[in-house]
Amino acid sequence: MKISLLPAAAALLLAGTGCGSRSAAPAPEPIRLIVETDMGNDIDDALALDLLYKGMDAGHIRLIGVSLNKRSSTSFEFIDLMNTWYGYPDIPIAYTPRAVDNKDRDYTTPVCELKASDGKPLFKRSRKPGSWEDPVAMYRRLLAAEPDNSVVVVSVGFSGNLAALLASGGDDVSPLTGRELVARKVKYFSV
Repeated sequence: MKISLLPAAAALLLAGTGCGSRSAAPAPEPIRLIVETDMGNDIDDALALDLLYKGMDAGHIRLIGVSLNKRSSTSFEFIDLMNTWYGYPDIPIAYTPRAVDNKDRDYTTPVCELKASDGKPLFKRSRKPGSWEDPVAMYRRLLAAEPDNSVVVVSVGFSGNLAALLASGGDDVSPLTGRELVARKVKYFSV
């Protein structure tokens, strides 16, 4: 059984808002967040992204990347569609054809196939199909650029991308192994 990302996202939003505090302390810095998703299997991933975009609008979250761990080009397209719809078209999206294969048609496919009356896609995209980044490369690039102990990773679905990150060696982005990079940069990890 899959556990929903919604409670974790809500907890992160509340933690970032200082809920219950009556002091006039300065607003906390937004939570730096990377989401690992199997978008399309069930609706919780889309709802979680919706909450995260709203957290970004409120200044509580900075979604720095989305990693797709399911083999589905329409899932990638759907994430891009959501990023664009909510006004965040530049959020990096990682995907690998090595991801877990789900040959079932899911809700991302019919949404991505919707056409306007002129025959063009109904929803605007910011990326061309196939323009994704490799998950390990994205994780390493994003983590290396952030301060130590500052990134939250929330993962639902499969764990292949995260396992590949942990198994990675040093590279031109960082001499640290994947395990060392995660240990240094990630402050909280929710699965």
